Amino acid sequence: MFSTLHTNNAPESIVRLLDMGMDPFNFADAILCILAQRLAHTFCKNCKQTYHPSKDHYHELVREYGPEDFSRHAKIPYTDELLLYRPIGCHLCQNSGYRGRMALHELLMGTEEIKRLIQNKAKVEAIRTQAIKDGMTTLKQDGIEKVLFGHLDLIQVRKVCIK
Repeated sequence: MFSTLHTNNAPESIVRLLDMGMDPFNFADAILCILAQRLAHTFCKNCKQTYHPSKDHYHELVREYGPEDFSRHAKIPYTDELLLYRPIGCHLCQNSGYRGRMALHELLMGTEEIKRLIQNKAKVEAIRTQAIKDGMTTLKQDGIEKVLFGHLDLIQVRKVCIK
């Protein structure tokens, strides 16, 4: 099945569907994956400006990503060469600094452990914890990676992501 469901993230979709009356055993047997996505404003390519972030700003990104996950996945150290971008504003973006949107993604795979949690009607946090153990990158983590690649800023990530 391919459908839309309004939830804050992929693990919440499981609990929402179970709350709507789906049989947990049939659902667990059928699930392949759940993709959550959000659209975030991207920098205007014409006027975005590079800057060297302060250590405090860098550590804020690491904290929001999750320090352990950041050291395992992002692996971008703080150096004098580290550059991020910020919005400036020009006539092409109506002086906002942003032009266009980019999707942030979170893919929860239907692993055997996730299926077991569904069958036992586990709470959202247990499903989320297991999904991360199984390799899921959260919406916010995906957004922060896109900050580090120069597509958007943490303000835009925070606007569309809760956790």
